[in-house]
Amino acid sequence: MKKGLLATTFAVYLFVVAAITIIPTHISSVRSPHVDHINLVPLGYSFKCFLQDQSSHPHLTAFCLRNTLGNIALFLPFGILLPLVSDRFHGMKRVVLLAAGVSLSIETIQFLSRFIGSPRAVDIDDVLLNTLGAWLGFVVYRLLLLNQNREQ
Repeated sequence: MKKGLLATTFAVYLFVVAAITIIPTHISSVRSPHVDHINLVPLGYSFKCFLQDQSSHPHLTAFCLRNTLGNIALFLPFGILLPLVSDRFHGMKRVVLLAAGVSLSIETIQFLSRFIGSPRAVDIDDVLLNTLGAWLGFVVYRLLLLNQNREQ
């Protein structure tokens, strides 16, 4: 029963991630300052975003922070739920590799959807930040597991 509920929760979570990242919405064009944004330089856009002149773009720091923390938070549940759902993902390496693969797939779909008019930005930083989020989620999972074992 518990495993089934966790599997359902994970499936709903993956659906929400897909809805947020793949399905074009009116918010999609607002999220990126440049609709034609494609960044293939790791951490290039993130550093550039935080280092721009804040006086000419007063809300840029908030946008950059939301984007960075949002990408990390988006995949944090991935790192917690995946090892709870599947016995094959009790190791950090497998969780992190699958998270990177899923995130890279999302960015690839976002890139390809641009050819049919989607305004989604494509950014390798998203893959890195999503993967970091999954890693942090896995760390939380391990800490919770360690705490649970101590209590028993």
